[in-house]
Amino acid sequence: MYICDVCNRIYHWQCLLKTSCCNATEREAIDASDSWACPACINLNQNEKESRIHLQKREIVEVSWNPTWEPKELQSTCESFKQSLNKLEEHIAAPNLSQPAPDEHLNDLQKQGFSAIQEDNAYQPYNVDLRNKVSFNIQPTNPQADITATGHCEYWITTIDLMKYQENSTLSSPDDTMLPEVYTGTVACIYNVNGKCKGLLTPEHLNILQKAFHRAKCSGLHDHVQPPPISFASELVGLIARKVISASKHTNKKIKDSFARILPSHITTAFQKWALVTKEKMASPLDYDPKFPHYWSEHPRDKVFGANTNAFSSRFSGFSICHPIYHENTMLLATRHAIYSAAVSTEETATFMLLPS
Repeated sequence: MYICDVCNRIYHWQCLLKTSCCNATEREAIDASDSWACPACINLNQNEKESRIHLQKREIVEVSWNPTWEPKELQSTCESFKQSLNKLEEHIAAPNLSQPAPDEHLNDLQKQGFSAIQEDNAYQPYNVDLRNKVSFNIQPTNPQADITATGHCEYWITTIDLMKYQENSTLSSPDDTMLPEVYTGTVACIYNVNGKCKGLLTPEHLNILQKAFHRAKCSGLHDHVQPPPISFASELVGLIARKVISASKHTNKKIKDSFARILPSHITTAFQKWALVTKEKMASPLDYDPKFPHYWSEHPRDKVFGANTNAFSSRFSGFSICHPIYHENTMLLATRHAIYSAAVSTEETATFMLLPS
């Protein structure tokens, strides 16, 4: 057996002969040598050999009969080696037909999930043709909001039943049952290509987003977005997906809830009227106020809705409000950036930070 001094792999001498990596006249010289490199390491330069030696000292070695990291060209060096490799791959991919199937003792009805068969009921077992025509949808379905798949994203304004849970309610006795309040509301349902409702919007906010989308398209902002926007509905699905992904990165409930924050209209109106605010920092197309001419969002894709991106890429200037998510580090960075921007600005600058107590 020959051990490579670079990667520590072990070779039979007959394998080295069959693959034409060595010949019989070289064996004596290899035995006398203090170090030997295998066919996979012999062509490496000194730096690559030292790097591989360093890695193999730290790695966990897994013994496997599968080909590992030998060059693909090595299979053509010897016909017997190539035949053995093909035979091994065929053996791995082939099912073990010598073993009985796990459900061989079950009849057709039991294979379909029937635990018992009543004699007075007649069942017609599925045949092959019928099984090929049947498809099963294993995704959760909302019978109120979901629709039949159309193959493309859509949004529908419809009426559905919604539930409002009573928070901070006290029960008079342990036997009392606190039921949610059910009410009917008109909402805009956003559907993906499979007909699944990915989120709900108020019709008013849907109108805001639609105007922002077409305004950005007419101003040429869509020309610089890759991949290009397909439709308003597809961008709505992407917008909701980005919000879900961002919120899922946090486990703290206070932080997760802050992704659904929206400033009341009377507050933004007061800032605009009495503080001359014209900009909204760290917002989102889902929660920004269209009364402000400019707003900044986190994701570059939000340009399709007219957003500026990365509020920290430039100094805060003018009069702005900033309502970041309630993550400690994010709030600290936003506050520091606002202070430093005001300190070095040559124009009147004020940033109103809206933070939790």
